[in-house]
Amino acid sequence: MTTIPQLFDFAARQFSSNILFWEKKNAAYEGITYREVSKKVDFLAAGLLKLGIEKGDKVALLSEGRSEWLIAELAALSTGAVVVPISIKLSESAELIFRLTHSDSQFIFVSDKQKEKIQKIIASLPGMRKIIVFGNSGKLTKIEVDYEQVLEEGKKHFENYSKEIANRREALSGNDLACISYTSGTTSDPKGIMLSHRNYTANVEQANSLFEVPEWYTTLLILPWDHTFAHTVGLYTMVKNGASIAVVEQGRSAMENLRNIPKNIKEIKPSFLLSVPALARSFKNNIESAVNSKGSNAALLFKRALNRAYIYYGDTYSPSRKSFLLKTRVWFFDKFLFRRIRKQFGGKMKFFIGGGALLDLELQQFFYAIGIPMFQGYGLSEAA
Repeated sequence: MTTIPQLFDFAARQFSSNILFWEKKNAAYEGITYREVSKKVDFLAAGLLKLGIEKGDKVALLSEGRSEWLIAELAALSTGAVVVPISIKLSESAELIFRLTHSDSQFIFVSDKQKEKIQKIIASLPGMRKIIVFGNSGKLTKIEVDYEQVLEEGKKHFENYSKEIANRREALSGNDLACISYTSGTTSDPKGIMLSHRNYTANVEQANSLFEVPEWYTTLLILPWDHTFAHTVGLYTMVKNGASIAVVEQGRSAMENLRNIPKNIKEIKPSFLLSVPALARSFKNNIESAVNSKGSNAALLFKRALNRAYIYYGDTYSPSRKSFLLKTRVWFFDKFLFRRIRKQFGGKMKFFIGGGALLDLELQQFFYAIGIPMFQGYGLSEAA
């Protein structure tokens, strides 16, 4: 499996009835199986071929995390195109124009919440051929088309394009360009990092050599999907193992989305979470605030429990050769205190992985202590 379509095809066949996505529909999470996603990928790929997409064309993605995000990426890659994930945090027109023109993006998938950003700058994007809108597309301009319409057209004409899709997938090699990922550009214009199919599939293999990810695992993917950490570990490592990805419930604003995360964690009961240090610190602060609100005695007990756990687990989550008395005390605190905290994360959390920035030891030790170890998700964006 040297290409991303090969990796997905393997998973879709081996885990066809497993849930790939949990997504909020009508106030409750509903599952979408690998088989269902695979069919949509095929139909959307056919729809893109009908729109005239060619091998090597650049397809941008500007959207919040949602099942259509990955379906669009897999469909584009199946046609031999190259994806260009773009951060939804970008609001300056110049930043968007630079990325879209520098990458020579000719198609863009955009959510209804992000559509206005592209509408404002479309006159500065002469190479853009089609804007494909997720969600409530509303009134469309000549260059815009509804995602569901492209999907339906692909389904209707799939037989005409199925052989072409198979040929293009077969022609892909691991060295082919899969993604152009843009750096933050804090000191100058951002760099377009050119990542091959094999960059991703090799990273997935390496991740699996370090961590077991059973097919019954579920994660709530709270990080931006365009980020290479979330892209590689949150999407493709889960797909490779037939595991499930839950989507954060979308609110009317970015702040509302953040407020939905604790609620969604309790609903989904994830096996692990991907985080960045800033978000992990926010979790830590919320836990400490909740303890402190119960009074000074509770705060003192919590502090004493943490100190014992810090000694027990050390710097590397290795509780070997510790005294029986210390072990007993930590067991007591875990059973009657830390377990209650873990329930706030759904009660099934095995671990955190922190990436995107340096994870300081003090933060790791805190999560070691409460029984949800946090590991460093180190990697260079330049290597996927």
